[in-house]
Amino acid sequence: MVKKLIIGRENGVCQKMNMSPARLPSGMRQVANGIFVSPQIAPEHVAALAEAGYTTIICNRPDHESLGQPTADQIKAEADKHGVSFHYVPVSHSGITRDTVDAMHKALSGANGLVLAYCRSGARSAHMCAFARP
Repeated sequence: MVKKLIIGRENGVCQKMNMSPARLPSGMRQVANGIFVSPQIAPEHVAALAEAGYTTIICNRPDHESLGQPTADQIKAEADKHGVSFHYVPVSHSGITRDTVDAMHKALSGANGLVLAYCRSGARSAHMCAFARP
């Protein structure tokens, strides 16, 4: 159902009609067949990702990297609600390690559908996907 928020003139009352459902995160780009990367996502993006056929979300961003950033646990809680597999494979600014590449490879290899990997800008996720491609 699509709704719009309309502000009425009478008594300043707001009516909800045709408000847009959750949308896919902006800045998503495909880096391999069925694998996409994006900047930081919000918990409300997970429902749209699940509806669009994404079955796996991989977080490559360490928690508390920036103020106000949703934690991996918040995204995982939404992913669990929507039947989407979630993997936390953080890559700090100190760099990519053999352990993170191995964990990313395992997450990508186990995916059965579309995958979204995210970090602050999508750059670390793109590099991780390239290094860990199954």
